[in-house]
Amino acid sequence: MIAASTLPIARLHLTVRANAPLHLPRYAGSMLRGAFGHALRELALLPHESGQPCALHERCPYCQIFAPPPLASGHSLQKFSQMPPPYVIEPPGADQPRKLNQDDNFRFSLVLIGRAWQHLPAVMQAFERAMQRGLGQHKAPCTLISAQQEASSTPFWQSGQTCPSLQAAALPPAPSLGEQVTLHFRTPLRQQYRNKPARVHELDARTLLTGLARRHQLLHDVYCGTQTPLWDFPTLTQQAETISLDADQLHWVDWERYSNRQRQAMTLGGLIGPVQLRGNLAPFRDLLHLGQWLHVGKETVFGLGGYRLETCAA
Repeated sequence: MIAASTLPIARLHLTVRANAPLHLPRYAGSMLRGAFGHALRELALLPHESGQPCALHERCPYCQIFAPPPLASGHSLQKFSQMPPPYVIEPPGADQPRKLNQDDNFRFSLVLIGRAWQHLPAVMQAFERAMQRGLGQHKAPCTLISAQQEASSTPFWQSGQTCPSLQAAALPPAPSLGEQVTLHFRTPLRQQYRNKPARVHELDARTLLTGLARRHQLLHDVYCGTQTPLWDFPTLTQQAETISLDADQLHWVDWERYSNRQRQAMTLGGLIGPVQLRGNLAPFRDLLHLGQWLHVGKETVFGLGGYRLETCAA
């Protein structure tokens, strides 16, 4: 069983009004991230044109949230210098319309992790500015109307107000698990397998569960300020090898995003649908629960690899 994590994690729900007709892409997380990044950089005290951390990187919201610098000591779980950002943008769900008329509302969610909570006022200011600048190909102006924590029915911020400093609300307790659970992937899963996204026949429980544990451990070490082992990875790997995974109902989807950095359209693919895990799932109870906020695989910052956990009777 893992040690309890001290990593603050919470989800915010943001409501936006379109002030002009707006067409949202299929997975709008990439679009929202780009708009957020531009606005956050504009609010920075120092320029960031080089892509390198600025002289104020230890307290600069752009450096700490959007372009986190590498750990000075490195990390055994990360072979390259780029650290995972401490947030996930969850795009509007499939139940929301993609074509919006003037004065239509849409909602997306934002998961903030660890020290990102210290910069909440800057985050909200950046999203407010990003909406005003406009979204989509035609830069349709929008208004950020309100934001509320997942566990609350009352907004903590509304348009025109100053954002308060908040603490992350505690996550709900992890449910008891029987010997079978289902992960319903609602956004494409790009779990790496031999340096490329796994296809249906390549996905297995070991790859999925250890990948999720690595992400949790790395985020904890980077954004809690201490490198405390949360997982016994050799034991976890052995336990994961005993779990069976049924991915027969998964299917591959391709989607396209435009990369401002590379100045070209990019086609990304991933797996959508339910995955059944069977076996002794007790050691993975907390991990599978946390994954609903952390997401798993590549491009999690866009909201990819998002799933809902469904438990089954023992």
